[in-house]
Amino acid sequence: MTSRPHTSRGDYLAAAEEERNAGHPALASLLAEEATYRANTPAENARVSSDFPGGLRQED
Repeated sequence: MTSRPHTSRGDYLAAAEEERNAGHPALASLLAEEATYRANTPAENARVSSDFPGGLRQED
């Protein structure tokens, strides 16, 4: 069985930036939103949410 490499918070943010620059803001927002679920601080989560508005996830 082959394991997949770990996708880091930085990987998601880099991909979000690439998608935003490519004109895909919805996908960029989803990638950035996924980044906020990686280990980080509440302040950093707020910054990411501000930089990439429009996430669709709702808290349970």
